[in-house]
Amino acid sequence: MTRLFLARQPIIDREGKIFAYELLFRTGFSGEAEIENGKQATFRVIDGLISSFGNVLKNRKGFVNIDQTSDILSVAGFLPSNKIGFEILETSVFSGEFLDDMVRLKEMGYELSLDDFTYSEKLIPYLKIVDYVKIDTLGQDREGLKEILRLVKRFGVKTVAEKVETYEMFRVCFELGFDYFQGYFFQEPQILSSKTVEPHYTALISLYNLLSREAEVKEVEKVFKRFSDLSVKLLQLLNSAYYSLRQPLRSIRHAILMLGYKNLMRWVLVLMYSLRTEDFTSDPLFEEASIRGFFMERLANEVFGDKEISDRAFITGVLSLVDVLLCVPKEEVLRSILVEEEIREAVLKRSGPLGDLLTLVECVHRGNLRAVLKIVRSYDLSLQRVLEIQTQALQDYASLDL
Repeated sequence: MTRLFLARQPIIDREGKIFAYELLFRTGFSGEAEIENGKQATFRVIDGLISSFGNVLKNRKGFVNIDQTSDILSVAGFLPSNKIGFEILETSVFSGEFLDDMVRLKEMGYELSLDDFTYSEKLIPYLKIVDYVKIDTLGQDREGLKEILRLVKRFGVKTVAEKVETYEMFRVCFELGFDYFQGYFFQEPQILSSKTVEPHYTALISLYNLLSREAEVKEVEKVFKRFSDLSVKLLQLLNSAYYSLRQPLRSIRHAILMLGYKNLMRWVLVLMYSLRTEDFTSDPLFEEASIRGFFMERLANEVFGDKEISDRAFITGVLSLVDVLLCVPKEEVLRSILVEEEIREAVLKRSGPLGDLLTLVECVHRGNLRAVLKIVRSYDLSLQRVLEIQTQALQDYASLDL
């Protein structure tokens, strides 16, 4: 049986919300698609979208990489143009025939993006038809980026700053007027300094309805796992002076049972009345925290086969980004949240089995193959299995629609 791996990286708008995803084919852990040509990679991604990954895009657009070998016109009709766009790789052979294919895609209603753009006269015909131009920011200074923007903006395209790794580069690109951003910048705490943890209103309505009809704990737990910001606020609540928690929390389920449905309903009403009407489900950080929790939970279950350890792993994954979610150092947050010592040590020091799994998750996300190999060998895991679990975690998150 052939296994499909589909990676996605969010593209963020100027408000910090997820605008779209770049979709990438993977045969294994390496950053390169270990196949012979672009056509095979493109078709594997499309196959994955149709048959295996279903709702990973949710209500956002996905961009599939293509080049002159992709023969994309033969399959484009299978994909809805309002959901899928195509990203023209910089390695493409920009021939007249390829340009004709791209013009046809535009006529079919598909949006096009030009990847890793470097200005060249031969690309002018493409600049006249594409919707987005992606500009690699690595090694670029402010004046260089400003000049590239001047050259491309006259064609009426939207610009995407890609490989934005630092807050400083994000700020430069934002000030220069880039329309969208892609990279690891959104995981830097400085970027979110003006944000607060406010759960999505739909989540609160769903939670309140479940509590009011006394639904099973596992159904209530699903809401918290879907919205990581709710999980963080629940932990904060139970560790407030009002409750004077006497024992460390070991799982989201444990927290729900300790608080009780009646108190949970009161708390949810307070949040509902005080909430702004902003869609936090479009925030890449909250999405990443939830997916990381599911990834940790599934890895722990695979390695240890123990429900309690898996529950602790989920909390560890969510709390590993708590400093970014709350814009407060982890140490400060964990001084006020009473969690089991194993979780605390994993989050703060990456120590113990949960710390190892958290390190593994972070290394997978950043593509650090050497570090991943070292960890997986100690737990008798394969790279292929780890990537499969990552895909399952993504599907866990995507399946929890409310």
